[in-house]
Amino acid sequence: MQITTKSNLIYKVKNKDTIQSICRMFKVDANSLKALNKIVDVQENDVILLPKPYEHIYVVKPLDTYEKIAHELGVSEEKIIQVTKGKKMFIGQTIVF
Repeated sequence: MQITTKSNLIYKVKNKDTIQSICRMFKVDANSLKALNKIVDVQENDVILLPKPYEHIYVVKPLDTYEKIAHELGVSEEKIIQVTKGKKMFIGQTIVF
């Protein structure tokens, strides 16, 4: 679950998530994440705040294409390809940039 607020993103920790995997997914610094939430580690179902160093967050839906996502976000198709490194997208994948 992801909810965008004015200054932060609220994220519900999933099974097998770690601070490092969450930081990679949302491109945030681990020390900032820990300080913001006053935590050392995370557990499944924890709800945490993420600093917001990005402009776009998009969760891939069925039948999405690079072109469709680019149009919806108002960016170039090339930008979506760059962010996803040209790899096949999957439903539920979070694209952050």
